[in-house]
Amino acid sequence: MLNLTRQERQVILFLTLVALCGLGVDFITKKARPARGSIFLNAEIGKIELNSADMDLLLSVPGVGQKLAQRIIEYRSQQGGFKSTEELKNIKGITDYRFQKIKDAFVIRAGKEG
Repeated sequence: MLNLTRQERQVILFLTLVALCGLGVDFITKKARPARGSIFLNAEIGKIELNSADMDLLLSVPGVGQKLAQRIIEYRSQQGGFKSTEELKNIKGITDYRFQKIKDAFVIRAGKEG
């Protein structure tokens, strides 16, 4: 075996620990970095599907109260679903101002009619 002095063993141990720390940091940075092309932002994430939302979901939108949520559900039933969010303006109580405040909370997906 090698006859190393205590100081030489300490240096080898120190260099080994530094190398392991470097490998650990390299591994973590590669795992933490998102892969290219894997980030996809969907503008509909977090929006409420207007043609299938229940009362509780509608009430979760700031500016939509109990009566307005009920009117939205009734309108949806009578019309066979919303074709666009612009139809919200046809509901009593939804002024242009209120429409501007709530329109971005909703989405209408193709093939989803209530």
